[in-house]
Order: sequence, then C-alpha cells, then structure tokens
Amino acid sequence: MEILNWLGFAMLPIGIIISILLILLGTIKEVKFINPRVPLGRLHFFLGSGFSFVVGVISLKYGHSALYANTFSEGLIYNILGYSFCIYGFTFFFMTGMRRASDIGIPFLVYPVFIIFILLSRFINEEVSEFLFLGMYIFLLQPGRNNN
Repeated sequence: MEILNWLGFAMLPIGIIISILLILLGTIKEVKFINPRVPLGRLHFFLGSGFSFVVGVISLKYGHSALYANTFSEGLIYNILGYSFCIYGFTFFFMTGMRRASDIGIPFLVYPVFIIFILLSRFINEEVSEFLFLGMYIFLLQPGRNNN
C-alpha cells in the first residue's frame, strides 16, 4: 500500500519523464503521432496546448486521491487513471509546442528548453516568468511555413 501511495505522490515528475521518453522514442523511430517534426498549425496549437495542459492537471486530482486510498484496489485504480491522464496530457502538451516550433522553422528542442528556462526564472521573479510565457505563446502563434 505504501508503494501505491508513493506512486501517487510522485505522479507528476514520473509522468513528465515518461512523456519526454515517449517523445524521444517517437523522434528516433519516426512514429507519426509522437514525432515532433510533423508541422502543426496555429489554431491546433492554441486549442491543443490549453486542452492538454488541463488534462495533465486533472492527473493531479487522481494522484492526490491515490495518497489517501483506503484499499489496494482503490489506490491502483487512482494510480492507473492518474498516470494515463498525466502521460497523455503532458506528452500532448510538449508535442503541440514542439510541432509548432518545427512548423515555424526553429529546432523543436528549443520549446522544452525554453519552458525549463521560464520555470527556473520563476524562482527569481514571478512577473518576469509570466511575461516570458506570454511572449513564448505569442511567438508560437505567428504564421508558419507555406507548404504550397
């Protein structure tokens, strides 16, 4: 039971690490649905990134519920639901940004590096990090390549 409680507590970092590993696997093996080199339009980026972030945050509810589960089966169900939402949500969140960056013409690995930079700048000044996030999304909403 303690292992299930620990897995519920560590759901967010483990889910994000699994998401990054899936993206690396999709890049190496050229899997269509998790390959960041596939271009993505502005509208799909704008709607998809918000949707995927909300799905990823929903996983926090199940991780918290798994901490206080009374039985083994209840904890297992909460962990399965939480990890599936977390992996799907954060993989989709990273993929929308990386595909959009690839469509604009910049290397797709700039997106996660910039997100890490913004999250670290939050420790210095919270208002600056909010403006950096806003600037990143405005930059990613510019027109991409024309494939005519």
